[in-house]
Amino acid sequence: MSAARFPRLLAAELRLILRERLTWAILVALVASLCFAAWTGADRVAAARTALAAAVADSERAVRDAKAAHLRYGRPAAIKVNYWQDPTDAFGYRTYFMAAYAVKPPTPLAILAAGQSDVQPAVTKVDFGFSTVFDDTATEIGSAAALRLGPFDLAFVLIVLVPLAIIALAGTRLSSEHDSGILRMIAAQPTGPRRVAGAKFAAAALVAVTATLGGTSLALVLSGGLGDFAGWSWTAALLAAALAAYVVFWVAACALAASLWRGAVGALAGLVLAWACLTVALPTALGLAVDVLSPIPSRIAAIDASRQAQARFYAGDEARRVTAAWLSTKLPEDVRRPELADVPELKRLARDAHYDQALADHHRAARAQALAASAWSRRLALISPATALTLALETASGTDAGRHAVFLTEAVAYRRSLRAFFEPRILAQAVTPAPVCAGCPARLDFDAYDAVPAFAPADARAAADRQAFLTLACLGAAALLLTALAARRLKQWPA
Repeated sequence: MSAARFPRLLAAELRLILRERLTWAILVALVASLCFAAWTGADRVAAARTALAAAVADSERAVRDAKAAHLRYGRPAAIKVNYWQDPTDAFGYRTYFMAAYAVKPPTPLAILAAGQSDVQPAVTKVDFGFSTVFDDTATEIGSAAALRLGPFDLAFVLIVLVPLAIIALAGTRLSSEHDSGILRMIAAQPTGPRRVAGAKFAAAALVAVTATLGGTSLALVLSGGLGDFAGWSWTAALLAAALAAYVVFWVAACALAASLWRGAVGALAGLVLAWACLTVALPTALGLAVDVLSPIPSRIAAIDASRQAQARFYAGDEARRVTAAWLSTKLPEDVRRPELADVPELKRLARDAHYDQALADHHRAARAQALAASAWSRRLALISPATALTLALETASGTDAGRHAVFLTEAVAYRRSLRAFFEPRILAQAVTPAPVCAGCPARLDFDAYDAVPAFAPADARAAADRQAFLTLACLGAAALLLTALAARRLKQWPA
């Protein structure tokens, strides 16, 4: 058969595959699964955005309450305000009023994959002192049974269910003709096996790619969970291409299984075994490898170190000694006074510094482990097509381990920026207090509520583009490899 007649053969195969009831049953089930997964993903993203909005509202409320209290306490009145509740005291505002949050906002494509968002917080309130043993515990993880089952999201449907749909759709192409004897009639025609197989599996690929991309797009639109796409169009295009390559990979696997000429049962058995290995067994093994390559430091040891640091600080005269030593590093010698070591605000700042120093090694180890685990995940994910596409979807969604590790590092840096903002002001007020007015409940003159640093989350788009491109390259290469192997085996009809 000439190359010019191949489109006619392809059109005939398309008509044949689209006339089958099984094809439409598979496509309807697939699209329904995509829509349901998108709906659950939209609910998850809506909950995340609600939590972020609540954090913003709480921060704004704290500023309003502090300003109102500043006005109220800034007039002469016969009431007493504790120093730790006084908004005109920088320490009082930080301790009692301030509501500062480190946030990990969902990306415009967050609906695609839940990732680890069910156990890793997207909002954490910044605190100081003994309550900050860990940076990643400010979340309610919910039902343990639900965590074991995992989220039913678009990533699950695309990674796990789409290959099964393709196997059901294309797994017995050529193999069923071989079993029924029709293959002998086809082989008697002046057409080589490569053209026949190319038409059959190209038709299956066209149907599968169209259904997968079209069904995903329809599900995303109907769910209403997409965010503002400004600047993310290229990421979406790369993900669509990677998803198409993933579909073609499984169609090529079906062609390779057919080229073994083991019959329909043998082809389906081999494909299901390959599916189980690539989407279940290998990802599980890679996850275990990440745990071995980046072991988690003992949290019990960190908690014990926190307990010991607290006990040491409050033992005997240790608090005063630690505070005096801390003041010697913070104040010039000409303004230091012995009584400053007994000021409660300064003692609390010295306690926080003492606590941070005691836990510094544990915090560094935890952050290093999180970064190492995300780095190993990025490397090992490319071994399996399923994990490669999963990581691309999670990175685009902003729910991957790498972004969370960066988020924790940013949260620590934000806490340091808040400390750098408040410490000089608290020290200045302790050294030279300046009352608002005589007879006022307010003791001092702090009013820089709007100048408190705000958390600025990092842009996740660059990482999403990079991971989507790597995934596209790997899946494209794998699909081409399987196609080449199948074409090589289809040089001639079976004996």
